[in-house]
Amino acid sequence: MANPWKKAGSVAELGSLMADWLEGRISSWPGYEAGAGPDDETRHLIPVLAAVNRAGYVTTCSQPGESETRGWDGRMWRQRAAVEGWVADRRLLDRIRTQAKRAGIIVVAHRPGVQFHEGIPVTDADGEPYTWFARTEGHRDQIAYEWKGVGGRAVRELRKSTYLTLIDPVWGRDDRLWPALANAIR
Repeated sequence: MANPWKKAGSVAELGSLMADWLEGRISSWPGYEAGAGPDDETRHLIPVLAAVNRAGYVTTCSQPGESETRGWDGRMWRQRAAVEGWVADRRLLDRIRTQAKRAGIIVVAHRPGVQFHEGIPVTDADGEPYTWFARTEGHRDQIAYEWKGVGGRAVRELRKSTYLTLIDPVWGRDDRLWPALANAIR
């Protein structure tokens, strides 16, 4: 089967392909482990994630909010609900920002030219940061890492896009971010 990602000519087409990956119709995407689908913890988010991808917010990483729980390693883990990805459509970007801010969600928008942002912790173990969102080394490096093998027209559009991160500031809460995203694409 031909690589559908190579044929993508826009960020919108990448979003449609990402939705297909989320829903299991494509086995992998360029920035993820080959043949691996979404993590089990995000299964309940697939409907909203697929919808926002089809609308043009191409999500590359997401996680639900999870209350503090003892993990496999004996440490206490917790998560903030968070999502990040690429938006080329300025009207969609404005709608997402508006809905997120109304819901009390942290919005970090990296426009082209941003060279570095150290990020915001979204997962911790025993109170120590473990995972960060909104972390970037700059558009070109991030695109090269996440979108290797994608069509040239889509890559050029990504380079002009906004890298958008949304984070619920409340640890463990999982009922604000996702409805805000759904409202933004209605």
